[in-house]
Amino acid sequence: MSAPAARGPIVTIDGPAAVGKTTVGRMLAESLGYLCLDSGLFYRAVALATVRADGDPDRADDALAAARSLRLRFAADPSGKFAARTFDGDCEISEALVSPEVDRTVSLVSRIPEVRAAMLEPQREALREGGIVALGRDIGTVVCPEADLKVYLDASPDVRAKRRWKERRDAGGEMDIADIRENLLARDRIDSQRSIAPLRAASDAVIISTDACAPTEVVEAIRASMTERGLIHAA
Repeated sequence: MSAPAARGPIVTIDGPAAVGKTTVGRMLAESLGYLCLDSGLFYRAVALATVRADGDPDRADDALAAARSLRLRFAADPSGKFAARTFDGDCEISEALVSPEVDRTVSLVSRIPEVRAAMLEPQREALREGGIVALGRDIGTVVCPEADLKVYLDASPDVRAKRRWKERRDAGGEMDIADIRENLLARDRIDSQRSIAPLRAASDAVIISTDACAPTEVVEAIRASMTERGLIHAA
């Protein structure tokens, strides 16, 4: 009997919204030949399903019913627009997941313990084969505390608001930067104060501020940490 294939390394990148996780994670995964998967897609899908069912995102029964209705799958996005294309059954929902309505709702459903419990095993299943860069808010602390390298990205609210505003503008959307900043701060409060899996850096995470760093510099810093741990060989 042949030996089982070795599991590839798992790198987790946690941090608040608009800190650069998707850009950095996608660039890192591409440089390593890894899959990039954003755990936030699971909760955004729950938020979207709750809204489409006219449910109350603050009501556990409504959000849990939405979570249980999902049949999520992911695919690479050759266009580079998304970290991964997201499907619910045969219906692609990638665009809908980044709508302002989902932005306002996702933290409400993601703080519900029953929803987080329902999404935990699907996330872990997606990581089991390794060779993956996983993005989120509790990947390194709850979903995959055994990850080979944990990274926590941070940035100031003003920098994050400007980045999110530019994303919306480039996508053809219109939103006031002050409103975006307030939405980000409100989401930070919800994510960091929830009783289940609050947003925080793992005790053994490499913490990197992205305020004054280009994404390429952050990627190189992460690759340097991987090299130090023997996860990859120096170029």
